[in-house]
Amino acid sequence: MYTILISSLFGILTFWVTGFIFAFRKQLTCMVGMMAAMTMGMAVGLTMGTILALWLPGQFFQSSVISMLIGGVVGAFIGGPISLMAVLDGLLSGIMGGMMGTMLTVMMPSPYTLVTVKVVSVLFSGIIFLLFVMLQSEIKPDLLRQRTFLLSKPLSMFLVVGLVLGSTQMGPFKESSRLSADQSHNHLGHDHENSANEANLSADTELLVRAMEYSFHPGSIHIVLNQKIKITLDNAGQVEHDFEIVGTNIHIHAAPGKKSSLVVSFDKPGYYQVICTLPGHKHAGMTASIQVSK
Repeated sequence: MYTILISSLFGILTFWVTGFIFAFRKQLTCMVGMMAAMTMGMAVGLTMGTILALWLPGQFFQSSVISMLIGGVVGAFIGGPISLMAVLDGLLSGIMGGMMGTMLTVMMPSPYTLVTVKVVSVLFSGIIFLLFVMLQSEIKPDLLRQRTFLLSKPLSMFLVVGLVLGSTQMGPFKESSRLSADQSHNHLGHDHENSANEANLSADTELLVRAMEYSFHPGSIHIVLNQKIKITLDNAGQVEHDFEIVGTNIHIHAAPGKKSSLVVSFDKPGYYQVICTLPGHKHAGMTASIQVSK
């Protein structure tokens, strides 16, 4: 839900800034137009890259290409009313942003992926707002007053950005950050245990995953391509948990104090995200990552 709202927000901001640039294109210099195209291309490309890496787990190439395409098109679209140079700058910045956003999410440890998306979305929403204020300052006050309209006012954009970000329940952000930090600390204390579990995958066909409030152990799993693995979810917590690999049909559910198993295999290499789908558990940091290699 959060990623859908953020995608919608950046779509609105893109058309908002483009509309303003088109309305006052004769008053904007080529340099200002180039900077606007580069900023929007980079912001949209990087944000969509982080989101698509979550939507398409294990499909790094596809998410990279799509986010680069979106960022490049937006950058070129913004620079269109100004000059060909602005179009080229926006295109290249958008392509670079899309590539960087996908890489950022893939390289980030799974408990921090959602936090990363939130940080990026808040950061670049603020940057786009500042860009809009800068564009306003380039227009002569008399002309701006003559052609003023509701969507040309910075306050309007500020309220829209604040409303969307506020509606995404930013409250869990702090909680998720705190729990992720605690989880990272616990992970350091269980390095030997996690290494042992991962090492056993090469010699054993069973992977034991322990679920607690609110974490999976091990949090990082390595599986060989096309290897049949019996995944056993051991719920050591006080509430029910499940183990779902995003983008696949693999879903294991276990009641408190119970175990549940499923034999699976992966026919595509890459990185996959594991989440607990029960309400609030994922946002509390109950995630893991699976690397499938040849």
